[in-house]
Amino acid sequence: MKPHEEFRKVIEKVFFKSKSTRASRYISYIVGNSIVMLLIFYVLLDEAVLDWTGSLHPIGSGISLAINGLDTAIPFIPQMAIFYVYIFGSMIILTMLYFAFREYKNGYAVGWSFVFIEVIAAVLYIILPVSVYQYHEQLLATPVGMNWWIAEVHNIVSDFGSPFNTFPSLHAAGSTVCVYTWHQHSKLHSSHLNRVLAALSVIASVGIILSTLFLKQHYVLDEVSGVILGWGVSRIVFNHLWNRSEQLKLLSKSEAPRIQKVKPEHDLS
Repeated sequence: MKPHEEFRKVIEKVFFKSKSTRASRYISYIVGNSIVMLLIFYVLLDEAVLDWTGSLHPIGSGISLAINGLDTAIPFIPQMAIFYVYIFGSMIILTMLYFAFREYKNGYAVGWSFVFIEVIAAVLYIILPVSVYQYHEQLLATPVGMNWWIAEVHNIVSDFGSPFNTFPSLHAAGSTVCVYTWHQHSKLHSSHLNRVLAALSVIASVGIILSTLFLKQHYVLDEVSGVILGWGVSRIVFNHLWNRSEQLKLLSKSEAPRIQKVKPEHDLS
Protein backbone atom coordinates (compact mmCIF):
# COMPACT_ATOMS: atom_id res chain seq x y z
CA MET A 1 0.00 0.00 0.00
CA LYS A 2 1.87 3.06 -1.26
CA PRO A 3 0.29 5.68 1.05
CA HIS A 4 1.17 3.56 4.07
CA GLU A 5 4.72 3.02 2.84
CA GLU A 6 5.17 6.77 2.57
CA PHE A 7 3.68 7.21 6.04
CA ARG A 8 6.02 4.51 7.41
CA LYS A 9 9.03 6.34 5.98
CA VAL A 10 7.94 9.52 7.79
CA ILE A 11 7.61 7.63 11.08
CA GLU A 12 11.03 6.04 10.58
CA LYS A 13 12.63 9.38 9.70
CA VAL A 14 11.22 11.09 12.79
CA PHE A 15 11.59 8.34 15.39
CA PHE A 16 14.00 5.68 14.01
CA LYS A 17 16.69 7.74 12.21
CA SER A 18 15.35 6.54 8.84
CA LYS A 19 16.03 2.90 9.75
CA SER A 20 13.41 0.28 8.87
CA THR A 21 13.02 -2.20 11.70
CA ARG A 22 10.36 -4.57 12.92
CA ALA A 23 9.44 -2.03 15.59
CA SER A 24 9.20 0.83 13.09
CA ARG A 25 6.91 -1.18 10.83
CA TYR A 26 4.69 -2.14 13.75
CA ILE A 27 4.54 1.40 15.13
CA SER A 28 3.66 2.84 11.72
CA TYR A 29 0.67 0.51 11.45
CA ILE A 30 -0.44 1.25 15.01
CA VAL A 31 -0.27 5.00 14.48
CA GLY A 32 -1.98 4.74 11.09
CA ASN A 33 -4.77 2.54 12.43
CA SER A 34 -5.27 4.89 15.37
CA ILE A 35 -5.57 7.91 13.08
CA VAL A 36 -8.22 6.19 10.93
CA MET A 37 -10.21 4.56 13.73
CA LEU A 38 -9.92 7.08 16.54
CA LEU A 39 -9.44 10.47 14.95
CA ILE A 40 -11.23 10.18 11.60
CA PHE A 41 -13.97 7.69 12.47
CA TYR A 42 -14.75 8.47 16.09
CA VAL A 43 -13.76 12.10 16.71
CA LEU A 44 -14.43 13.65 13.31
CA LEU A 45 -17.34 11.59 11.97
CA ASP A 46 -19.09 9.94 14.90
CA GLU A 47 -18.84 12.81 17.36
CA ALA A 48 -18.81 15.88 15.11
CA VAL A 49 -20.37 15.21 11.72
CA LEU A 50 -23.23 13.01 12.91
CA ASP A 51 -24.18 15.49 15.62
CA TRP A 52 -24.19 18.21 12.98
CA THR A 53 -26.42 16.25 10.58
CA GLY A 54 -28.87 15.63 13.42
CA SER A 55 -29.27 19.35 14.01
CA LEU A 56 -30.07 20.39 10.44
CA HIS A 57 -33.83 19.91 10.68
CA PRO A 58 -36.43 21.14 13.19
CA ILE A 59 -37.60 18.79 15.91
CA GLY A 60 -40.83 17.07 14.98
CA SER A 61 -40.20 17.17 11.24
CA GLY A 62 -38.79 14.42 9.07
CA ILE A 63 -39.85 11.50 6.92
CA SER A 64 -41.50 8.37 8.28
CA LEU A 65 -40.56 5.03 6.72
CA ALA A 66 -42.90 3.02 8.92
CA ILE A 67 -44.48 0.07 7.14
CA ASN A 68 -48.05 -0.26 8.38
CA GLY A 69 -48.68 -3.65 9.88
CA LEU A 70 -44.96 -4.39 10.27
CA ASP A 71 -43.19 -1.56 12.11
CA THR A 72 -46.31 -0.78 14.11
CA ALA A 73 -46.67 -4.42 15.17
CA ILE A 74 -43.16 -4.63 16.64
CA PRO A 75 -43.48 -4.50 20.46
CA PHE A 76 -41.45 -2.24 22.72
CA ILE A 77 -38.98 -4.36 24.74
CA PRO A 78 -36.77 -2.13 26.92
CA GLN A 79 -34.53 -5.06 27.95
CA MET A 80 -33.05 -4.99 24.44
CA ALA A 81 -31.11 -1.91 25.56
CA ILE A 82 -28.33 -4.31 26.57
CA PHE A 83 -27.74 -5.08 22.88
CA TYR A 84 -28.33 -1.52 21.67
CA VAL A 85 -25.87 0.12 24.05
CA TYR A 86 -23.51 -2.34 25.69
CA ILE A 87 -23.05 -5.21 23.24
CA PHE A 88 -22.93 -2.91 20.21
CA GLY A 89 -20.31 -0.64 21.78
CA SER A 90 -18.27 -3.57 23.04
CA MET A 91 -18.26 -5.34 19.67
CA ILE A 92 -17.14 -2.20 17.81
CA ILE A 93 -14.38 -1.42 20.33
CA LEU A 94 -13.07 -5.00 20.58
CA THR A 95 -13.03 -5.43 16.80
CA MET A 96 -11.14 -2.18 16.32
CA LEU A 97 -8.65 -2.92 19.09
CA TYR A 98 -7.92 -6.42 17.80
CA PHE A 99 -7.32 -5.29 14.23
CA ALA A 100 -5.51 -2.12 15.23
CA PHE A 101 -2.97 -3.83 17.51
CA ARG A 102 -3.04 -7.60 16.92
CA GLU A 103 -3.89 -8.14 13.24
CA TYR A 104 -2.57 -4.65 12.58
CA LYS A 105 -1.81 -5.14 8.88
CA ASN A 106 -5.53 -5.47 8.27
CA GLY A 107 -6.45 -2.52 10.47
CA TYR A 108 -6.80 -0.17 7.52
CA ALA A 109 -9.42 -2.42 5.89
CA VAL A 110 -11.48 -2.42 9.10
CA GLY A 111 -10.99 1.26 9.93
CA TRP A 112 -11.74 2.62 6.48
CA SER A 113 -14.84 0.41 6.24
CA PHE A 114 -16.21 2.15 9.33
CA VAL A 115 -15.20 5.55 7.94
CA PHE A 116 -16.93 5.05 4.60
CA ILE A 117 -20.21 3.76 6.05
CA GLU A 118 -20.39 6.88 8.22
CA VAL A 119 -19.57 9.20 5.31
CA ILE A 120 -22.25 7.63 3.13
CA ALA A 121 -24.75 7.61 6.00
CA ALA A 122 -24.05 11.29 6.78
CA VAL A 123 -24.79 12.29 3.19
CA LEU A 124 -28.07 10.36 3.29
CA TYR A 125 -29.00 11.93 6.64
CA ILE A 126 -28.62 15.37 5.04
CA ILE A 127 -30.72 14.70 1.95
CA LEU A 128 -33.17 12.20 3.47
CA PRO A 129 -34.06 13.25 7.04
CA VAL A 130 -35.93 10.16 8.22
CA SER A 131 -37.31 10.58 11.74
CA VAL A 132 -38.66 8.34 14.50
CA TYR A 133 -39.81 11.36 16.46
CA GLN A 134 -43.29 9.96 17.03
CA TYR A 135 -41.77 6.91 18.73
CA HIS A 136 -39.56 9.11 20.92
CA GLU A 137 -42.54 11.11 22.08
CA GLN A 138 -44.32 7.92 23.09
CA LEU A 139 -41.26 6.52 24.87
CA LEU A 140 -40.59 9.70 26.83
CA ALA A 141 -44.25 9.71 27.88
CA THR A 142 -43.84 6.23 29.39
CA PRO A 143 -43.52 6.44 33.20
CA VAL A 144 -40.05 5.42 34.34
CA GLY A 145 -41.09 4.12 37.76
CA MET A 146 -38.68 1.62 39.27
CA ASN A 147 -37.93 -0.15 35.99
CA TRP A 148 -34.20 0.11 35.30
CA TRP A 149 -34.64 -0.88 31.64
CA ILE A 150 -37.25 1.81 30.97
CA ALA A 151 -34.96 4.36 32.60
CA GLU A 152 -32.12 3.21 30.35
CA VAL A 153 -34.25 3.72 27.24
CA HIS A 154 -35.24 7.17 28.50
CA ASN A 155 -31.55 8.00 28.77
CA ILE A 156 -30.93 6.79 25.21
CA VAL A 157 -33.77 8.84 23.77
CA SER A 158 -32.97 11.92 25.85
CA ASP A 159 -29.36 11.89 24.65
CA PHE A 160 -30.53 12.34 21.06
CA GLY A 161 -30.94 16.04 20.34
CA SER A 162 -32.85 15.16 17.20
CA PRO A 163 -33.72 11.73 15.79
CA PHE A 164 -32.73 12.23 12.15
CA ASN A 165 -29.71 9.90 11.96
CA THR A 166 -31.94 7.01 11.05
CA PHE A 167 -31.76 5.84 7.41
CA PRO A 168 -29.56 3.83 7.12
CA SER A 169 -29.06 2.42 10.60
CA LEU A 170 -25.44 2.71 11.69
CA HIS A 171 -26.09 0.07 14.34
CA ALA A 172 -26.91 -2.34 11.52
CA ALA A 173 -24.10 -1.13 9.25
CA GLY A 174 -21.45 -1.11 12.00
CA SER A 175 -22.32 -4.55 13.33
CA THR A 176 -22.35 -5.89 9.75
CA VAL A 177 -18.81 -4.56 9.23
CA CYS A 178 -17.79 -6.48 12.35
CA VAL A 179 -19.44 -9.67 11.08
CA TYR A 180 -17.72 -9.34 7.70
CA THR A 181 -14.37 -8.67 9.39
CA TRP A 182 -14.49 -11.70 11.68
CA HIS A 183 -15.84 -13.86 8.86
CA GLN A 184 -12.88 -12.96 6.64
CA HIS A 185 -10.47 -13.45 9.51
CA SER A 186 -11.83 -16.91 10.33
CA LYS A 187 -11.56 -17.95 6.67
CA LEU A 188 -7.88 -17.04 6.63
CA HIS A 189 -7.05 -18.29 10.12
CA SER A 190 -9.32 -21.26 10.53
CA SER A 191 -9.08 -22.12 14.21
CA HIS A 192 -11.82 -23.16 16.62
CA LEU A 193 -11.50 -19.85 18.47
CA ASN A 194 -11.80 -17.74 15.31
CA ARG A 195 -14.82 -19.70 14.12
CA VAL A 196 -16.45 -19.17 17.52
CA LEU A 197 -15.70 -15.43 17.36
CA ALA A 198 -17.18 -15.23 13.86
CA ALA A 199 -20.32 -17.03 15.05
CA LEU A 200 -20.60 -14.80 18.12
CA SER A 201 -20.34 -11.71 15.91
CA VAL A 202 -23.34 -12.94 13.91
CA ILE A 203 -25.37 -13.61 17.07
CA ALA A 204 -24.46 -10.21 18.51
CA SER A 205 -25.25 -8.47 15.24
CA VAL A 206 -28.70 -10.07 15.01
CA GLY A 207 -29.41 -9.00 18.60
CA ILE A 208 -28.23 -5.44 17.88
CA ILE A 209 -30.38 -5.10 14.76
CA LEU A 210 -33.44 -6.45 16.56
CA SER A 211 -32.76 -4.13 19.51
CA THR A 212 -33.06 -1.04 17.31
CA LEU A 213 -36.54 -2.20 16.31
CA PHE A 214 -37.72 -3.35 19.72
CA LEU A 215 -36.52 -0.08 21.27
CA LYS A 216 -38.34 1.89 18.55
CA GLN A 217 -35.16 3.66 17.42
CA HIS A 218 -35.41 2.62 13.75
CA TYR A 219 -37.75 1.36 11.06
CA VAL A 220 -37.34 -2.01 9.35
CA LEU A 221 -36.14 -0.28 6.16
CA ASP A 222 -33.41 1.45 8.19
CA GLU A 223 -32.04 -1.93 9.20
CA VAL A 224 -32.23 -3.44 5.72
CA SER A 225 -30.39 -0.46 4.24
CA GLY A 226 -27.83 -0.57 7.07
CA VAL A 227 -26.97 -4.23 6.46
CA ILE A 228 -26.65 -3.64 2.71
CA LEU A 229 -24.43 -0.60 3.33
CA GLY A 230 -22.17 -2.39 5.82
CA TRP A 231 -21.75 -5.53 3.71
CA GLY A 232 -21.28 -3.69 0.41
CA VAL A 233 -18.72 -1.22 1.74
CA SER A 234 -16.79 -3.98 3.54
CA ARG A 235 -16.51 -6.09 0.38
CA ILE A 236 -15.20 -3.18 -1.67
CA VAL A 237 -12.79 -1.83 0.96
CA PHE A 238 -11.45 -5.25 1.95
CA ASN A 239 -10.75 -6.10 -1.70
CA HIS A 240 -8.46 -3.06 -1.85
CA LEU A 241 -6.98 -2.82 1.64
CA TRP A 242 -6.93 -6.32 3.14
CA ASN A 243 -3.30 -7.36 3.46
CA ARG A 244 -2.03 -8.62 0.09
CA SER A 245 -0.36 -11.73 1.53
CA GLU A 246 -3.64 -12.58 3.27
CA GLN A 247 -5.54 -12.20 -0.01
CA LEU A 248 -3.10 -14.52 -1.78
CA LYS A 249 -3.43 -17.02 1.03
CA LEU A 250 -7.21 -16.98 0.70
CA LEU A 251 -6.96 -17.31 -3.10
CA SER A 252 -4.66 -20.32 -2.81
CA LYS A 253 -7.10 -21.96 -0.40
CA SER A 254 -10.01 -21.44 -2.77
CA GLU A 255 -8.08 -22.86 -5.72
CA ALA A 256 -6.64 -25.85 -3.85
CA PRO A 257 -9.62 -28.22 -4.43
CA ARG A 258 -9.64 -27.44 -8.17
CA ILE A 259 -5.90 -28.06 -8.44
CA GLN A 260 -6.22 -31.38 -6.63
CA LYS A 261 -8.93 -32.52 -9.03
CA VAL A 262 -6.85 -31.62 -12.08
CA LYS A 263 -3.63 -33.19 -10.81
CA PRO A 264 -4.57 -36.92 -11.19
CA GLU A 265 -5.72 -36.29 -14.76
CA HIS A 266 -2.40 -34.56 -15.48
CA ASP A 267 -0.47 -37.51 -14.03
CA LEU A 268 -2.26 -39.97 -16.30
CA SER A 269 -1.54 -38.06 -19.50
